[in-house]
Amino acid sequence: MRVLRDFRPEDGAPVRDIVLAGMRERWCHAFDPAANVDLDDIWTYYVLERRAEVVVCEEEGAVVATGTLVPLDIQTGQLVRIAVIRQQRHKGIAAAIVKELQRRARQNEMKTLLVTTDRPWTDAVALYRACGFTSFRITSSTVSLSMSVAGDAQQ
Repeated sequence: MRVLRDFRPEDGAPVRDIVLAGMRERWCHAFDPAANVDLDDIWTYYVLERRAEVVVCEEEGAVVATGTLVPLDIQTGQLVRIAVIRQQRHKGIAAAIVKELQRRARQNEMKTLLVTTDRPWTDAVALYRACGFTSFRITSSTVSLSMSVAGDAQQ
């Protein structure tokens, strides 16, 4: 059974492993885990210091995915660290996490959500577009997308 829930401090190690595994797959030898200090203490870095909403997805009691909504200001949030373990991809889990973070953004009365991903990471770009994001900046290496989440907080 799939359960989306709030991140807890004890989720730190599995969440870090999931995010780093995805990055390792993407960048192979260019990947540097030391460059991701935010993952060393997710609870402190995101929840306590940035007042972020971090969610995890559990399947049969194991954390298989994660995503984070970081408030940039009172009206704007940014999605970061959306990751799903390889064995659970293409099952709608990432979309469910994005939709949950969209719901939380509305609940927190945010107006706009932003996300930036690598341009060659076509699966990620497709995910965000399928979830209602539109591109507003494309560089040679990244795609920045946004969406309005203003509206009914009950959605």
